Amino acid sequence: MSLPTALALTGMLTMASCALAQSEPQHYVNRQLPMMHMSGLLQLTETIPLPTVGYMDHLTCDLRRQHLFISGERDHEIVVVDLKTGKVIHVTPLAGSPRKPFFDPRLDQLWVDVGDNTVVALSGATFAVVKRVELTGGLNAKDHDPDNAAYDDLRQLYYVAVRNRIQGTRQGSIEIIDARSAQQVGRIPLQVDEPAGLALDRDAGRLYVGVGDVVHGQSVVKVIDTRQRAVIAEWPIPGGPQPHVAAIDSMHRRLFIGSRLGGGHTAEPGKLVILSSETGRLIQALDAPGGADEIFYDPGSSRVYFSGSTGTVAVYHEDNPDQFRFLGNVPTGALAKSGLWVPELKRYYAAVPAHLVQVLPLEDYGIGDWVTEQAHLMVFEQVE
Repeated sequence: MSLPTALALTGMLTMASCALAQSEPQHYVNRQLPMMHMSGLLQLTETIPLPTVGYMDHLTCDLRRQHLFISGERDHEIVVVDLKTGKVIHVTPLAGSPRKPFFDPRLDQLWVDVGDNTVVALSGATFAVVKRVELTGGLNAKDHDPDNAAYDDLRQLYYVAVRNRIQGTRQGSIEIIDARSAQQVGRIPLQVDEPAGLALDRDAGRLYVGVGDVVHGQSVVKVIDTRQRAVIAEWPIPGGPQPHVAAIDSMHRRLFIGSRLGGGHTAEPGKLVILSSETGRLIQALDAPGGADEIFYDPGSSRVYFSGSTGTVAVYHEDNPDQFRFLGNVPTGALAKSGLWVPELKRYYAAVPAHLVQVLPLEDYGIGDWVTEQAHLMVFEQVE
């Protein structure tokens, strides 16, 4: 795909907003929340150019080699960044869109689910695909789309959330892959269309699946017993329908759900919903960036990092297990929907795709004035 073509695709949402702006008195519609004062949360230390064009999805890290892996979702590739030199050192093409990667240091392999109904493993040394598992996907595998995942690094089991491309068939499931044998060893039907955010509490033996289906304005969390490999509970998500990401504070038994209230990447606000991971009791529901795509809980700082695709990472603080407080938004970049918090490095990495920035105000410069911003990786350090 050429750069101009991909940029045009990436800018479609912005152009749609421009079309809506023609009916507004100010000729401009701002779908984002207002900019606010932010200080002392994350400090930008480095930017690294990336060769990607369209959307990027999730990231993972090989700590020993200091290699960062980025899922080039639209470009069907895994991008490898050497964090020591700040350079891209390899690009591995794939047959479909890579989504949720995990690096297993014991196997020295990167596992990632791919949108062609497969899961693949890349060598940590050569970055070549060394294993490939085709998911069963029930009766209609061709209509299934792996989109999110969780990884048990002790048992080396990869839990893949498979959603339906055809709405209403309710064949969404969790497919279980043994990373050592590269075999599918289980499947948990969920009777939903879109299993979305996954959070694994390995010690408790539970996998939490936020379900993206909205029924009568409500969405739910499916609770899976990973030993029985069965759904044992279903909880509502008050105030935050259409979940897309999840994380866990296993020490305090708190489950974090990130929801897209507007159903897309650009509508704000989203929601951070905090539930008891034991009972499903609602703890809090807080406003969050739109286009929720990643959540991380850092026990060392008692912080929650929430990444959306509307240009910020929101930071919250756990004052106590029943009280969470919004600290502020850290600017990243338009459509930078995913990122990675690496607690060992105390760094947050935000992947910003190539995109168009429209010059404002429109009445002075016209709707045809654009600035192109190249794809890049933003490296932030935690401010104590």
